[in-house]
Amino acid sequence: MHHKRIGALVVTAFAVTACASSPRVETAGGEVSTPTTTPVNARTLPAGATMDVTLDQQLGTQSSHVGDRFSATLVNPVIAQNGRTTIPAGARVWGHVTGVTPSNNATETAALVLDFDSLAFNGRSYPFDANITATNLQTQGRPSTSETLKNAAIGAAAGAALGAILSGADRDKILIGAGLGAVAGTAISLGTKGENGVLPAGSRMTVQTTQSVALRY
Repeated sequence: MHHKRIGALVVTAFAVTACASSPRVETAGGEVSTPTTTPVNARTLPAGATMDVTLDQQLGTQSSHVGDRFSATLVNPVIAQNGRTTIPAGARVWGHVTGVTPSNNATETAALVLDFDSLAFNGRSYPFDANITATNLQTQGRPSTSETLKNAAIGAAAGAALGAILSGADRDKILIGAGLGAVAGTAISLGTKGENGVLPAGSRMTVQTTQSVALRY
């Protein structure tokens, strides 16, 4: 199993609609942007490139297990500086679940840890390493806005808001407490007891590559 450094960023998701949360990347100094790298040409996807993908299947703390495979589909093409398409829309990234942490009470945060393995398009597959830097988590059903805000507030009090990317002390507190502190991948908060604890199919995620990928056309 390979290990990747998780950046010290916390993506705090505030519920602003009846069923979705909008993330923002923060540090102790306030809101920041995640540095990105644009491919120079269509031959290489560099480390630091970002991609927006949608999850192809539902993942959850009750239904998912360590080792389960998942896939996500690229929403928009990755365009190089020379105008060529580096990665076409519809490309798929594959990964697996490396950690599952359920919530047993209102002070504990449920979490999933996801790691990426490969990128596939045009009949070819490539090794792929990336971190999730943002999520647009949608809860199941249609809870009221006030209930969604309440659940997000409870999650924040427990250490991470619903849909947040866990890092630093938050990640350590939740994962080490569950015996998962050494697992590779990105940890995502799925709320506290009372939440469904799922990433539904169609949930949107921004991923950022951690290693370059040499491409063949």
